[in-house]
Amino acid sequence: MSVDGDPGRATQLRFTVWLGLGAACYWSFFAVYPKLLWSFGVHDYGVWFLDVFALLASNDAVTRGLNPYLPNPLDYFHRPHVYSHWWLHLRDLGLTRADTRWLGFALVGAFLLAALGRLRPREPRQLLFYLAVLCSSPVLLAVNRANNDLVVFVLLTPLVACLLDARLVVRFAAPFFIATAVALKYYPAAAGLVLFAAAPPRELRWRVAVMLALLALVGLDLAPDLAAFGSLAPQPESLLSFGANAFFHGGGWDGWVPKLLSVALGAAAFAWWWRARPLGEWEPSPEQRTDWLHFILGASLLAGCFFTTLNFSYRWVFALWLAPLLWSLPRDEAAPASVRRFARTTRALLLAVLWIDAAYCAVLNRFIGVVPLATLVRWADRMFLVEQPLVWAFFVCVLAFLAHFTRGGLRALAGR
Repeated sequence: MSVDGDPGRATQLRFTVWLGLGAACYWSFFAVYPKLLWSFGVHDYGVWFLDVFALLASNDAVTRGLNPYLPNPLDYFHRPHVYSHWWLHLRDLGLTRADTRWLGFALVGAFLLAALGRLRPREPRQLLFYLAVLCSSPVLLAVNRANNDLVVFVLLTPLVACLLDARLVVRFAAPFFIATAVALKYYPAAAGLVLFAAAPPRELRWRVAVMLALLALVGLDLAPDLAAFGSLAPQPESLLSFGANAFFHGGGWDGWVPKLLSVALGAAAFAWWWRARPLGEWEPSPEQRTDWLHFILGASLLAGCFFTTLNFSYRWVFALWLAPLLWSLPRDEAAPASVRRFARTTRALLLAVLWIDAAYCAVLNRFIGVVPLATLVRWADRMFLVEQPLVWAFFVCVLAFLAHFTRGGLRALAGR
C-alpha cells in the first residue's frame, strides 16, 4: 500500500521529516552562531569536525613517515592517534586532511539517516521527546566533532534487523557487525549481549560461539595497539563526561581500586535486579520486539561504558536506541502498571542526564568575565559531583532491563 493510501504511514513520514529537519536546523544554528555552543556545554575551539580531522591527520602522519602514536604536528592540538590501527587505513582510500569537511558532513548525514530510521514519531509529543534526545548537548557534541562514535552507531544500525531476519545466513551476519565495531572502538564488545535474542537453542549457541571466536581474533590483532597508546588516551572529566568512576575521580581517588569498586557496584545492582525481578513476567509483544532489542543494544553499550571507564559524553548517541521503547512502554495498557511506571521513571531520568550539563553550562556562562575562570572551573567540578546520583539512578534502572533480558537469553541458551 502506498503512503498516500495509508494515513498512519503518511503521518509517521510527515513527523519523521519534521524530526530530521528540526535536528538539522538545530545543529546548523550553531554552525552559524558558534559562540552559543559553549552555553550548551560544547567547546568547538573554532573548528568543526575536529575528530575526523585528527583521524585524517594520523593517516597523513603515517604517509609522511611519522609515528602516529606520538604527538602529531599535523593535528591542531598535536593529538597522538589513540584508536586501533584499522583507522590508519583511511589513507589507502586516498583520504587526507583536505577531505575533512565533506567527510564530516557525510558522517553526520549518515548518522542522522540512521537515527531517523529508528526514530519515527507518530504524534507531536513523541516528536518533541525524540527531538529532546536528538538535540541534546551530548549528541550535539558528537555532531560538532564528527566523532567516530557516529561511525559505530551507523555500523551497528543493521544489527537488530539481522537478528530478526527470517534467513539464517543473515542472522549470522550479526556477530560480524559487532566484531568490526570492536576493531574500531573496543567498547562495542558489550553489544554482544543482544545476541541472546531468542532463537532456537542450537542456533543461539553457535551464534555465541562465533561471537567469542571473532572477539578473540580481534583482540589478538588489537593487543599491540593498546600497548602503543594505552597511556596516551585522553581522560574525560567534569561536565559532558560520564562514568561510574567519575564520582571517585572527582574526589581525587584514582587508580585501580575505585575502578574495580565501580564494576563491583554495577555487578551488585545487576544481581539485585536479577533476584528482585522488577519487570516480573513481562515480555515484549511482537510489535515491540524491534524496539526492545534496540533498547538492549543501546543499554548494553552505555552501561558497559559507564561501569568500566570514564567517557566523553558523545557516547550518549546510543541513547537514541532507548527512546522508542521508553516512549511506547509507559503507554502499553497490556503491560503491568509497575512495568509502565518503571519505564516512565527511566525515561524521565534519561532526559535529565542528557540535559543537566547543558543547564549547568547555561548558568555558568552568565558568569564568564564576572567570576575568575578558576572559580568557574571549581563550580563546574562541584556541579558535576552533585549530578552523579542522578546518573547512577538512570544506569541502575537500565540494569533492571538488562537483567530481565539476560535471564531470558540464558534460559533460551539452555534450551528452556
